[in-house]
Amino acid sequence: MSQLLALASAAFYGFADFTGGTATRRLPVWKVAAWSQLLGIAVLGIGFLVVPVERVTPGDLLWGAAAGAVGIIGLALLYSTLAAGTMSIVAPISGVTSAAIPVIADLLFGNTLSTRQWLGIGLAFAAVVLVGYERSSGSADFRLIARAMAAGAAFGFFFIMFAQTSPDSGLWPLVAARATTIPIAFLVAALSGVAAPPPRRDVGLLGFVGSLDMAANVTIALALQRGPLAVNVVLSSLYPAFTAVTAIIVHHERPSSRQSVGVFLALGAIVALVL
Repeated sequence: MSQLLALASAAFYGFADFTGGTATRRLPVWKVAAWSQLLGIAVLGIGFLVVPVERVTPGDLLWGAAAGAVGIIGLALLYSTLAAGTMSIVAPISGVTSAAIPVIADLLFGNTLSTRQWLGIGLAFAAVVLVGYERSSGSADFRLIARAMAAGAAFGFFFIMFAQTSPDSGLWPLVAARATTIPIAFLVAALSGVAAPPPRRDVGLLGFVGSLDMAANVTIALALQRGPLAVNVVLSSLYPAFTAVTAIIVHHERPSSRQSVGVFLALGAIVALVL
């Protein structure tokens, strides 16, 4: 059951990142982050109607708040990188990083890695090199790749923190997370001068972004509370496949042949880690 929830979160995250990256191409990133976070709360309310709550501890709320603080940084980094770069390239690099960190954490905590998992990590490093290589402007591309990896690292720690919450707490850790992310996002947006309400034509788009992101958070939170960290995180990290395919179809993105190989290696790394 937890694996199905993790796969559902991959779809929600993938489409949320595509729409969020698209919105950031015409609106400031912190306006997108702040207002999408606020408008997505309705989905959390619906989740409370179907997810039971037995007992909530202060630790559950603290882990949720910490995860939210890390997650909002990763979200802003990812949206800005998706807007500035090629979505079908940026998304897999972020996904590989967010998948690898929990696997490494498991290793540090005394768990072992299979040969297939080591293969996945090797493929991930090869993907970073190939995707980041652009003969005409390699330095700029590597800066985008570094930002995508930083976003993925933030998501990896978000997953690790959420895995510490109890299934008995239901969705209350997400309440703590959102109670943290919304003030942070609006504070940064205000300091940047972009906290004003978005144009009416963009409210629906930002609401859609926020709803998808919250649906992803709900499903991965339930998966992490009920199943193994590494497996569920890696399954959730399949989201770049949804982002990349949608970007290729909608935006007609055409990566170079070298970068295309890197994208497939990145997705192959995720699959290897899953299996």
